[in-house]
Amino acid sequence: MKKVSLYIMALLSTALASCNQDFETIFVPQTNPQESLLQTGDVSCSNNTPAAINLADYINEDGTSKAIPIGTVSVKEGAMPAKTFMKATVEFSKDADFANSIILDANSLDGATDICVDPNALQDKYFNEITRNPATTDLHVRTTLYTVTDGTSEACVGKPGENFYCESTVKFTPLNKVQISSAYYVIGAGAGWTTEGARTQQFNHSGADVYEDPIFTVIVESGGDDCWFAIGDDAALEAIDGGDWTKLLGTKGASEDLTGTMDYRYNLGGDHSFHVTGAKKLKITLNMMEYSYTIEPINIADAYYLVGGPEDWAGSAASKSQKFSHSSASVADDPIFTYVLEGTGGDIWFAIGDDEACDAIANDGDWSKLFGTTSGNGENGLTGSLSRRSSLSDDGSFKVDGTAKFIRIQINMAEMTYVITPLNFAEYIYEAGVNNNWGADAQPLYCPDGNGTYTGFFYAQDADWSDGKGAFKFTGAFNSWDEGNYGTGTINDDGLSGTLIDDGGSGNVLAEPGFYKADVNLAEMTYQLTPITGIGLIGPAQAGGWSDDTDLTYNPETRAFEGTIELAADEFKFRANDAWDINWGGTLENLTQDGPNLKIEKAGKYFIQFFPLCETKSYAIITAE
Repeated sequence: MKKVSLYIMALLSTALASCNQDFETIFVPQTNPQESLLQTGDVSCSNNTPAAINLADYINEDGTSKAIPIGTVSVKEGAMPAKTFMKATVEFSKDADFANSIILDANSLDGATDICVDPNALQDKYFNEITRNPATTDLHVRTTLYTVTDGTSEACVGKPGENFYCESTVKFTPLNKVQISSAYYVIGAGAGWTTEGARTQQFNHSGADVYEDPIFTVIVESGGDDCWFAIGDDAALEAIDGGDWTKLLGTKGASEDLTGTMDYRYNLGGDHSFHVTGAKKLKITLNMMEYSYTIEPINIADAYYLVGGPEDWAGSAASKSQKFSHSSASVADDPIFTYVLEGTGGDIWFAIGDDEACDAIANDGDWSKLFGTTSGNGENGLTGSLSRRSSLSDDGSFKVDGTAKFIRIQINMAEMTYVITPLNFAEYIYEAGVNNNWGADAQPLYCPDGNGTYTGFFYAQDADWSDGKGAFKFTGAFNSWDEGNYGTGTINDDGLSGTLIDDGGSGNVLAEPGFYKADVNLAEMTYQLTPITGIGLIGPAQAGGWSDDTDLTYNPETRAFEGTIELAADEFKFRANDAWDINWGGTLENLTQDGPNLKIEKAGKYFIQFFPLCETKSYAIITAE
């Protein structure tokens, strides 16, 4: 906490005068004051701090105030050094050890004998530096005394940081400067002007103390081109059920203002509802400490479709079968949509539509609402801008070269741009992270059919900078960042999936430390992690037969699952998570998913090392003890 000092002034004699309203700061203390020549035995301080401090008792509505008493100081006659006077600071903290505290000046009138603090200063520093929560709480209080010689040289009475006076604990009640509720709702907009509808449009919040984090956000459907709404808390909705609409919040400015401040209808003298036109969705952000709002119109649909391409144009619009993929994030937070076409060897023509455009084609034969390229019909490059056909001088249909094995189409509907990428996928990509010195040791993922879907297994290891998370990315080539540098774009709520970006500035994928199966789709630029909680042997070669596994232990040094096990001369397989959806068989040199049973030829004790890398690369070493 920042600590600021105000001072108690005293006469060069031993007496200080009584508390009043002068809290003027005159002297600036040194950073680490030395110990004063005035001895602690020559100073006495009586504690006058009240058992409870309610600032409403000390601060009037017109801003005038009366000082809060802390203590009374006296100095033994003749003990004060020459050209020296006294001052004091008062420290307040919610923690008994004063690890986080605020320090206030006391009154600074010559001749004072009483230590007092300004209640306005206490309110402001408590509100800004301790908490904005207006609840009553315990505050620990202590006073430090100083002497000031020649007007500049400051010294602590007693050992700095050890000698305190007027120590006490008080019940402290700050002023409730701002009323903040725990929940807010949008009434109106897409859910209509009912309290039942409003409760489906609740603002999101971090869950922290609302006075520490007063930010609330929500994304709602507009309900049409002409959207009206207000904002209320639970008390406002309950009042509406009773016929009272005055407790809703409205704008203090014009209804169409997208930013501004709010107040209650009963203060505004009317509805003062918010009004937005021509938006599909609205992202609304409230700062309830400032009673301010920001409205962001969002014209991004929930879904987009390829119209044409390998399918009939009208038929694909009616079926909506060629749907772009999207992350689980809201379209306001992630406006990127992806579709992957298989190459045909020749030119491929298509357009892009949302539900509105596809329905207009299917129901009314209206093709004007499709999205096309602003570059011109069939003249688009691999990047460009989008617009509705109704705004273009021609159809603006896309034409792409289909000689690549796959073509990825990505649209950014916030920026109305597109990127088209021909794709010819390699057989392997590689994980690179903390676990393998960022790709120096091969950790491959395998794509069996060239469609860009890769699978591999690896351990996500954390580092001292990774906040306890396993950190890694994917590369297009072994121990090289030049042929693909795939890091996180968005992360889904499960923490195990998300989107990827091919860029050196992309973030690391972060997951809880542990062993994972990773499925990476470079066509759609997504990833999915499946935790592997254990791998073991199953089958009659080990004690559990086909019912129970004998678990192996992962060794991060060898990157193998290992164990020493008594085995019978019989069959077995490896499997993960005590289930059959992930299992390996075949040969020890090439273990594959769902491969044939393995067999131990001679009973005995064996040391087993299993390296589950990916298809074509997984293997095991079994050594007789």
